[in-house]
Amino acid sequence: PSTSSFRIDNRTLKIDVNVKDNALAPRYCGITISNLKVGTSPAWLQNRLKAIGLTPKNNVVDVTNYVLHELGQPLHAFDANKIKGNKVIVKTVAAGTKFTTLDDVERTLDAEDLMICHAEGPMCIAGVFGGKDSGVTEDTTSIFLESAYFNPVSVRKTAKRHALNTDASFRFERGIDPNITKYALRRAALLIQKTAGGVVTSDIDDIYPKKIEDFQDKH
Repeated sequence: PSTSSFRIDNRTLKIDVNVKDNALAPRYCGITISNLKVGTSPAWLQNRLKAIGLTPKNNVVDVTNYVLHELGQPLHAFDANKIKGNKVIVKTVAAGTKFTTLDDVERTLDAEDLMICHAEGPMCIAGVFGGKDSGVTEDTTSIFLESAYFNPVSVRKTAKRHALNTDASFRFERGIDPNITKYALRRAALLIQKTAGGVVTSDIDDIYPKKIEDFQDKH
């Protein structure tokens, strides 16, 4: 679908993105959307998700799941108010760091696990599973929306290490299309605005220092 109607409404909520490990996160895009209202998704969206066996959660999470299955690009929405220091840092953390995932399980991180962090600690296991304390709830009014390409081997090892098999890791492990990262972000932003309202309040950060060459079959 066309994303030509996507536009930046203002630049009132800037989250600084710092990718410390470009080998593990070759491409990372993010944007903020403010003044949205988290609630029940419209019937069309719920029905699409139910048709492929997914349980609707709320309009923001449902849109990320919808675009995941529509385009094969996993997305993650963070509650922007929970991002301490207004910083998103993509890096590994010290081995032994404790981290509680969305399923209420406290996990012990490995030095090779790529994490999405704020100024004070981790928020999400990159490409695998979100954290309990940074997710979207009914009280969320602004989000930082992530669309990225993560290293397939790194995601596979981390998912296996923590015995986590998610829709996101399933795709990242197999290598997704690094050319649709930004398009998927715009697509999801438009659908979130359609279902939850809100305005786009930052430029798109697109950190992509070394372009991944298209795969050419030599035979």
